[in-house]
Amino acid sequence: MGSSSIVVLGSLHYDIFIKSNAIPKIGETVLAEKWFPKLGGKGANQAVALNKELIKVKFISAIGDDFFSEFLLKRLQEENISLENISKVKGNSGISVAISNKSGDYSAVVVSGVNLEIPEASLYNNNLWKDASFLMIQNEIKEEINIVAAKEAKKRNIKVFLNAAPAKKINYKLFECVDILLVNEIEAQQLSEDYSSNFDTIATKLSNIVSKVIITLGSDGVILCEKDNTPIHIKGYLVNVKSAHGAGDYFAGKFLIDFIKNNDFENSIRVANKKTAEFIST
Repeated sequence: MGSSSIVVLGSLHYDIFIKSNAIPKIGETVLAEKWFPKLGGKGANQAVALNKELIKVKFISAIGDDFFSEFLLKRLQEENISLENISKVKGNSGISVAISNKSGDYSAVVVSGVNLEIPEASLYNNNLWKDASFLMIQNEIKEEINIVAAKEAKKRNIKVFLNAAPAKKINYKLFECVDILLVNEIEAQQLSEDYSSNFDTIATKLSNIVSKVIITLGSDGVILCEKDNTPIHIKGYLVNVKSAHGAGDYFAGKFLIDFIKNNDFENSIRVANKKTAEFIST
C-alpha cells in the first residue's frame, strides 16, 4: 500500500457492555454477570480494525464536553488513532448500552449525542484527503455529512465504502457516490424494500444501484454481487460464538484492508469472513 491512507468518517461512542444470561423482555428485570466500558461506535470500531493492520487511518468524529470524552480520547490514543480530526463539541458524547446473552447474541441502544454535530468544515481540508485510497462511512451520523464527504472523495477519485448500518431509505445523492456497499440481511431487506428471504434477488437489486454489494448473513455466511453478475454465496463457519458485538465492524475493516492490498473482491470477502469467525469465537 505504500503511504496510502483510509479516511474513516463515523460515530464515536462510550460503550457500556453488559454480560448477562439473558436479554430482558419488555417489563422484565434480569440480574447480569458484569459490565465494562468500551471504546465504540461504528466509525471508531472500523478505524481501530484498520489501524491494527498498520494501515494509516484518518478518523473524523466528535466528542462532547463531558466526562466520557476523556475516556474516549484516552482509548483512541491507546489504539494509536490520531486525534487530529476529532472535534470537541458542546453537548453529550455518543453512548451505547449493549446487553449480550450467554449465546453471544446482543441487543443495543444508541444515543448519538454530538456524533450528529460533526463539523462539515473538517471535510474541506485538503490534507485530510492527501494519499487517501478509500473513504469509509456508516449511518450512525447525519446523512448530510456523509454526502458531503462522499462528494469530496469522488472529486479526488477516492473510492467510497458505505456500511449502511443502521438502514435508512436510499438517498441517491449518497448512493451515486458509493463504490462498495456492505449490509446485513435486515439492512439489505430494508434498503431493497424486499422482505423475502431470497437474498440472491435482493443482492442483484442492490447491485443495480451500487456496483459491488456485500450482504452478511451471520452463521449462513455472506452473499456478494457485482453489477451484471450472478450473486455468489460464501458459506459461514461453525464456531462457538462468545460475542457477536462489533463483528460487523470487524468484518468491514478486514475486508477493506485485504481488498486494498489485493484488489480481489471475492477473495477479500472470504478472508474477512474467516477472520470474523475467529474474532467472534475468541
